[in-house]
Amino acid sequence: MATHEVMEVTGPVKAGQVVAVEPIVEFADKRMHFRVEDTVLITEDEPEILSAGIPKDLADVQKLVGSAKDEK
Repeated sequence: MATHEVMEVTGPVKAGQVVAVEPIVEFADKRMHFRVEDTVLITEDEPEILSAGIPKDLADVQKLVGSAKDEK
């Protein structure tokens, strides 16, 4: 079971605020889903993706957490 915070947005997003962008990939038949989250700083110009250096490719994530299969 998962808990997810929800807040009511009452106006436009402003420079200096940080938001999370969390698209969900769901496999209903396997009863699993994944969130691939980015943390974004809103600036006066272009948004800055604060989590840009975090791997999102499955193989890179497996290497990071130590669950990649050794190739022989």
